[in-house]
Amino acid sequence: MFALPDIERITLELVAQIPKGKVATFREIALALGDPIAARAVGSILAQHKHDCPSYRVISFDGTVTEEQAQLLQAEGVPVKEGRVLSLSKFLFREFRSDKPLQKLQQIQNAIRAQMRLVPDRTEYHTVGGVDLSYAGTQGVAAYVRCELDSLKVLDTQTLAQEVRFPYIPSYLAFRELPVMLALLQKLKDQNSLAEITFVDGTGTLHHRQAGIASQLGVVLDIPTIGITKSLLHGEPERDLKTLAPREICYIRIAGERAGAALRPTEDAEPFFISPGHRIDLETALELTIRALTSESTLPEPIQHAHNASRHAAQALKQRPASKTQQLGLFDKS
Repeated sequence: MFALPDIERITLELVAQIPKGKVATFREIALALGDPIAARAVGSILAQHKHDCPSYRVISFDGTVTEEQAQLLQAEGVPVKEGRVLSLSKFLFREFRSDKPLQKLQQIQNAIRAQMRLVPDRTEYHTVGGVDLSYAGTQGVAAYVRCELDSLKVLDTQTLAQEVRFPYIPSYLAFRELPVMLALLQKLKDQNSLAEITFVDGTGTLHHRQAGIASQLGVVLDIPTIGITKSLLHGEPERDLKTLAPREICYIRIAGERAGAALRPTEDAEPFFISPGHRIDLETALELTIRALTSESTLPEPIQHAHNASRHAAQALKQRPASKTQQLGLFDKS
């Protein structure tokens, strides 16, 4: 597993570089991290560390500031009128010293993309798994559920909790959740307890670099995976998704190629999104997804079971004394 940058620490260090009498936008900090998509994560980090750095010097893209920010900035010589920094371009700081850690993570995703095999390595599947993750404070709780494909009967359930430090940034979900999922699935793989294919709560090829968490988990462990999400991270539907009938599929294209699909499971449910992760193709992923649905399913049953199991384990973890939550291993719920 690769070493993860401490985005929280690096963000605070970047903010500390803003000189007195200057301001930066959340987007400028995100660019210094390596990707403007991280602007919202920057805001979340600074909200948690309001007094650990001169966070008042970080403002909205249009120059708007709070009353407290206005007072502090004006004391440093930054003019503010009616809740907005005047002559923003004059006071905007962009000269950050940074090695742009998010760009290094993009390189990892691109390397994963080069290793992906989008072809099935078997013609028949008898077991399917699902993996999802919930949170109990800073602990991520991953759950893996293995099911019989024909009956969708749950064969066994395992959970694992581990501290999560990496913030949520769109298209970088794997670096937040993969370490916990990987720790759980590696143990199960070593025990020969994984299903023949695993549904992952996250994208596969429907990703900015076509290598989401389902693909990264699949490649790192060299196991077949399918990505399932409730929202579309990247790509363009071939038609209006509002017109989909129950069990109808709409393909999603990236750069003109079919990279995934949307499926409306029932009349009252919103479509969800399917994309191959590793060692599977799109058509086989769609076939297995449909087989993993019941008449009332809104998501493939292994994913729904894993979601329920991870939430239940996270709730139980929240109720444990702090001294007992430091080291949590596998819990067999078969």
